[in-house]
Amino acid sequence: MVRCALVNVGSAVVAVALFAVSAHADTRTAIDLAAPSEIAEPSRAGDLGAPPPRAPEAILDERVRAGRHWRLDTSRGPVHAWAPADYDAATAATVVFVHGYWIHADEAWESYRLAQQFALSGLNALFVVPEAPATKWETIAWPSLAELVRAVGQGTGIEPAQRLVAVGHSGAYRTLALWLAEPALDTVVLLDALYTDWGLLAWMRASAERRLVNIVYETGRFSNYLHWRLPGTRRVDGLPPGGLPDGRIVYARTAVGHWDLVTDGVALPLALRAIHVPAVASAPSELPLGLPPRPPPIELPDDLPSCVDLAPAL
Repeated sequence: MVRCALVNVGSAVVAVALFAVSAHADTRTAIDLAAPSEIAEPSRAGDLGAPPPRAPEAILDERVRAGRHWRLDTSRGPVHAWAPADYDAATAATVVFVHGYWIHADEAWESYRLAQQFALSGLNALFVVPEAPATKWETIAWPSLAELVRAVGQGTGIEPAQRLVAVGHSGAYRTLALWLAEPALDTVVLLDALYTDWGLLAWMRASAERRLVNIVYETGRFSNYLHWRLPGTRRVDGLPPGGLPDGRIVYARTAVGHWDLVTDGVALPLALRAIHVPAVASAPSELPLGLPPRPPPIELPDDLPSCVDLAPAL
């Protein structure tokens, strides 16, 4: 939307356009042009001290732009994929994030800032975000994890890593329940997604090589049932910024909120760092967990004249 306001400069009338631009992981930051009188002269040697520290969000956005992002149009809906700049297929994993209800893949990619969260995890992984049911009435978009991985490999030109990790939030459990049959899947990360017993206990008991990280806000009933039957569970209260405890099975209870688990940039990177996938060389270990809050939207007065009204008469 473009709105215009009148600015009087002497006898001239200048139309000033105000643009609201939405942030996007692939968008380069615009360069602001200063008037000639505002451009600082080059400083002489010794005039400058140490450069000011860079904001964590600027470092994180830079790492996102340095990586590669794909949006694949498939017959089963859009699929997003992102790989860090120093991705190494020899030691990588394929990490698939499945969104829950009331949102679709494109919206989740943007509003959850998933590329930033993946970059913050520091993992050497090809991250994949497919379409999934947004309501309980919708059918499963990708009932086969292997088919999804093949489609991503063909669409990106990157051979996906053999090790598969499935991450699911809330209603994503419907998709993950079908993926437990995939032999290459060795790790499941749940973000408040254990609303019922959907086969996870039998899956974990079938192999000592399988891993589970379960972060819980409101799904304590079935989580308690599951972990009581998994005696090797490491339990923790809250989301410790120093990292989750090392263990094959981790159960964390938190009060941060059901939706905050996928929006605040703490739970998801923290869980991914605990699944024993190697980090990339550029892993942002110096950055604190969490994403900066989004700036409030620009509010313009309703009585601004339109650009048509400002156009000079011919």
